[in-house]
Amino acid sequence: MDMKNESEKLAAIIKEALYRATKRDIALTPFNYYKIFTEVALEYGLNDAELHRLLYGGSDISTDELEDLKKRVLDIATNIKDVAVNIEKTIDDKTQEYDSTLQTISTAEQNLDETIIEELERIKYINTSLKSELEAARRILEKQRKSIESIKELSYKDHLTGLYLRRYMNEVLSSLVYNFNRYKKIFSIIMLDLDDFKQINDTYGHLAGDEVLKVVGSVLKRITRRSDIPVRYGGDEFIVILPETDIEKAKIVAEKIRSKIASITFKKGSVEFKCSVSVGVTEVKEGDTVESILERVDEALYKTKKTKKGEITVL
Repeated sequence: MDMKNESEKLAAIIKEALYRATKRDIALTPFNYYKIFTEVALEYGLNDAELHRLLYGGSDISTDELEDLKKRVLDIATNIKDVAVNIEKTIDDKTQEYDSTLQTISTAEQNLDETIIEELERIKYINTSLKSELEAARRILEKQRKSIESIKELSYKDHLTGLYLRRYMNEVLSSLVYNFNRYKKIFSIIMLDLDDFKQINDTYGHLAGDEVLKVVGSVLKRITRRSDIPVRYGGDEFIVILPETDIEKAKIVAEKIRSKIASITFKKGSVEFKCSVSVGVTEVKEGDTVESILERVDEALYKTKKTKKGEITVL
């Protein structure tokens, strides 16, 4: 299967899996989505080897193709969410109409004869039943909205490390720069790069390299706060966004990350090896844009790599 056909088939499988989950009222947790995705993929004629390759990597799909597929998943989830919001607005409007109708019936009953009252009671019962159905529909929509948010978050994350991707990082930085310019809320950025990572891949293999990346991702998630944003910036480069954190506190976090990674011993069979990281740190400054702050922290990292690999530079 060529790259284009494989990309189109994968997009079709993702769309069908999302449709089935919504139709069956299944919460879109990662595990539930995995089961439905597998079911659809096998129906589309994928064999076990192809399915394993799609789920766990090794695909020949280019980075641009993969980003395009992630964008399609996000677009699908966003479209479903928009529909859900419109339906819920309709439910709210209809609920108000039913409440008004019931109130009118109750008021009118005092002045009507028994036959008309019985008919009005029947209408009231129908309206009450419809209201109950609408409330049930609202609960289903709320469940699906939460599931869609979960899928949206997955589309922002790197499948290997579990860290956020550059697209989400740009959204966060745009918001932080705005808040700094308007409310003077400071923030800092740490950028780190694995030293001699190509040599690790060449010496111990790409699987060992992937294991190093996963461990680094795990370290970043453990050391940072819930409000911090750890990002796989690309390849063996990582970024940590630290909201409401000045440069001195950011240096402390950077040192914790640097020393922790340097202390880890990796294994490939009977062979042991270590990996260090070079780090750059900066704090937002007056007049900064997303581009300027990224350029400055990148410059700090470059100075570390050039003059004191495995250490920290602050700009």
